[in-house]
Amino acid sequence: MSRILIAVFALCLAGPALAERPSYNYVQFAYESVDLDVGGGSDVDGDGYGLGGSFEINEEFFVVAGYSKADFDFDVDFTTLQAGFGWRTDLTDETDFFSTLSYVNGEVDAPGFGSFDDSGFGISIGLRHNLNEDVELFGAINHVDFGDGGDSTGISGGFWYNFNESVSAGLGLSTDDDITSWGAAVRFYFDR
Repeated sequence: MSRILIAVFALCLAGPALAERPSYNYVQFAYESVDLDVGGGSDVDGDGYGLGGSFEINEEFFVVAGYSKADFDFDVDFTTLQAGFGWRTDLTDETDFFSTLSYVNGEVDAPGFGSFDDSGFGISIGLRHNLNEDVELFGAINHVDFGDGGDSTGISGGFWYNFNESVSAGLGLSTDDDITSWGAAVRFYFDR
């Protein structure tokens, strides 16, 4: 895992100086495919959608929010809601280090078993880098703690392609001990 993080960090520092710093003013819509390891060599597959966004309060601080819903095999649904705030700082003119702290609520609904929900907090630290005017790379370490409901730590990464100043499309991958997901998203920037 450390080699992956070093590679992402090296890519973030290698870009040309033509790009500006990443923007934190956006809304995005995503499709996600999820593979859940339920133990005993069994996996449960699902897919779903997500809606999220970020808004800059000033040069250093921003707020974040997100909602996602995934439908798994056997009509099992998983819904998450998060809201929080973040901090960013320049590493270079094109590269940001960021950290977020969020309230997270998760709910599982399974036919015949009812629903179960729990809440806790999530924290992420990562890098965003504008490789050039068209491409942004990102990578993060993420931790979610639901208290008695368990916790998980994983990594995520991917890229965004900017069609213009307002619209981007991206691909991303996220993995931890039990869940691997990939997604495709469209992002709409404002005030950029």
